[in-house]
Amino acid sequence: MQARIFSAEPRLVGSLRPPPDKSISHRALLLALLAQGVSRLDHLSTALDVAATASMIEGYGASLRVDGSATLVESSGRTGLIEPDRILDLGNSGTGARLGIGVATLVPGLSFFTGDASLRQRPMGRVIDPLRQLGATISARNGDSYLPAMVCGGGLVSGTVHLSVASAQVKSALLFAALGVDGPVTVVEPVLSRPHTEELFELTGIDLVEDFAEDGEVHGVTIVGPAQPSPFSLRIPGDPSAAAFFVVAAACTPGADLDVEEMYLGPTRTGFLEVLEHMGAHLTREHGRLRVQGSSLEGVEVGGSIIPSLIDEIPILCVAAAFASGLTTIHDAGELRIKETDRIETTAELLTSFGVTVEKLTDGLVVHGGLQPGSLGAGQRRVGAKLDHRIAMAAAILGMLAGGTTEIDGVETVATSYPGFFRDLEALSSTTIELG
Repeated sequence: MQARIFSAEPRLVGSLRPPPDKSISHRALLLALLAQGVSRLDHLSTALDVAATASMIEGYGASLRVDGSATLVESSGRTGLIEPDRILDLGNSGTGARLGIGVATLVPGLSFFTGDASLRQRPMGRVIDPLRQLGATISARNGDSYLPAMVCGGGLVSGTVHLSVASAQVKSALLFAALGVDGPVTVVEPVLSRPHTEELFELTGIDLVEDFAEDGEVHGVTIVGPAQPSPFSLRIPGDPSAAAFFVVAAACTPGADLDVEEMYLGPTRTGFLEVLEHMGAHLTREHGRLRVQGSSLEGVEVGGSIIPSLIDEIPILCVAAAFASGLTTIHDAGELRIKETDRIETTAELLTSFGVTVEKLTDGLVVHGGLQPGSLGAGQRRVGAKLDHRIAMAAAILGMLAGGTTEIDGVETVATSYPGFFRDLEALSSTTIELG
């Protein structure tokens, strides 16, 4: 599918209610699977990635029913999970696959995982190896590095696992597996990654102990198993990673005024807001709402411990960097190379197609700013999403801001995380969009 973006003079005004958070939706479904009884999930994400996780938990014996805006998940609980009678296809969902492999260690028998062509190229050794430290039996393609993978449930033992890179997906997979271990399991990460799993564990009655080093750089979390989550009710908040595209668009648009409602503003998810404020963006946070007004931005340096909190937002932050004055340098972000695409390469290629000068680093990018909103109004360009939803959405925002006509190939991938993105973009901006 192709999107044609027509933009004359950039404008963005109105209120945005971002789609339900995808990261929380995945984890809520898996915890509902492990809880014995009925859990109620209000405003569960409708993204294709989350639908793949929903299908997976049905394979383990859960039943799902829609009741108005809620999804009711009924399950026999952690000790009642059944061996799937089919291969579990996670589509494009790296979160679903990695967390699912952790959950599979709790299930008697064999679980087989696969995904689409893109997911089968994304590294799974980073979750398989730590689980093996706890005694998990897992085999996967290409030296146990890539899907398809097979998990033989049971046999886990207590212990401490030190992660070399902060990863909420790997941490979560280990914490799910820890629920079936007889004894304590401790996961130590170099910096705090997204704590959604810890937050949900506390909601479902799972006791955990967290330790932070005095410098705040090392985070450890311990669970003593076996443990059984209780059924729960949860309203899924808005996804900051989805909202980030419109927050950046408003920050870069003269005269823009955007209200973002019901967005998750908890720890480790607002790093992109801190960067935008450092660039000079006019942001106001009040009573769970975010207001963004257009302003002039300046280039900054981004790296270090803040990177895990904004790794998914780097492509759209690079769009902000293109419209800022001066240089923006992003480093310590080598994780970008193992996303749906090598996002260092694809982000650089996208910006270059709009005439922006970009230097690629091993672990980041240097973006030469100075692009003016609407300055490419007489131009036309064609870019490819490369099966990456965040590149597709960043391209659309860049096209809206730059002006002129932008053709984006492969935009169907947007449905993996934000099915209503183009509808919201057309409603909030002066952009005309043709899909076909």
